[in-house]
Amino acid sequence: MVNFNTTFLKSCLLLSLVLLLSACAREKFHETTDLADFQSKYEEKERQYNRGQEHAFSPSILSAQSTGDYRLGPGDLISVKVYETDELNSEVRVSSRGNVSLPLLDTVDVFNLTVAEVEEKIETLYKEKYLHDPHVIVYIKEHVSGQITLVGSIVKPGTYDYVSERRLLDVIAIASGLSETAGSIAYVTRKNPVSKERTSYVVDLDKLLKQGDMNQNMVVLGGDVVFIPEAGQCFIDGAVRKPGTYSIETKMTVTEALSMAGGLASYADDDSIKLIRYMGSGKKREIITLSYSDLQGGVGDTLFLQDQDIIYAESSSMGLLTSGGGLTIGFLGTGVSYKDPEANVQSK
Repeated sequence: MVNFNTTFLKSCLLLSLVLLLSACAREKFHETTDLADFQSKYEEKERQYNRGQEHAFSPSILSAQSTGDYRLGPGDLISVKVYETDELNSEVRVSSRGNVSLPLLDTVDVFNLTVAEVEEKIETLYKEKYLHDPHVIVYIKEHVSGQITLVGSIVKPGTYDYVSERRLLDVIAIASGLSETAGSIAYVTRKNPVSKERTSYVVDLDKLLKQGDMNQNMVVLGGDVVFIPEAGQCFIDGAVRKPGTYSIETKMTVTEALSMAGGLASYADDDSIKLIRYMGSGKKREIITLSYSDLQGGVGDTLFLQDQDIIYAESSSMGLLTSGGGLTIGFLGTGVSYKDPEANVQSK
């Protein structure tokens, strides 16, 4: 009779334990859309983004920017060379009123003119009284009137004088480099002096800094604003070996993120890995369900993470029961013991 009661008690406790584990293993997040719709939506967004940035990533745009777009202002230092006679050559600084003093011409208004416009103006003035067919070359030695602004993940963000032609790496160095939280993209915003419209160029810092692609090292002009956002973050939780917050590298996939988290724990539900996407303030998150076989089959390499994405690996009841040492002898004197698998996680 004692043996029967003991066996019955063990069975009841074991049943209760299984029911408890089943309740604990119940899905915490429920799917709101399927994988096909999710992929279709974000693949189209990716195509639109790439089309929109095709111009910005063109090496000819990024590397061939010159001072031709720069407009002179007070404090700028220019060199004027007249090929017909060295006596007319000069090096002058633009006054506070936007004028320069040149041999024979005295005061010439160059305020807000480009180099080409200044050359044409000086040639016209010399031609009117002094030279038959003058050829003038103007070179800007110091761009003092322009300033550049660096904001975002910069060690010393702020506004800096634009003294001479500089490229992106130069201006980042002026501000003591990138901060530890810097992302892999830089935005350079430039105002067209004629139309007043602003154009943003996108520079891939990974290509520039890690791969040495100097095509990305674009010229920065006076008046430009350089913004370097913080790296995005994703959150990995549930039945994984190393749950936590991780920085999103360029084009990081779900598969890569799970690898950073040490892979799935042995008690994970292989068919219930959730990708939860932040849709913006006040909007519900989108949730899709992925299976481990899907990820191994390549799906995980086509899903790129966005800032504030969550990957949550659900637990299975049987996985919980058999993992981490699972059942042992001596639970409250009944012969059944349960050890939380999270205390002894094993990766797949």
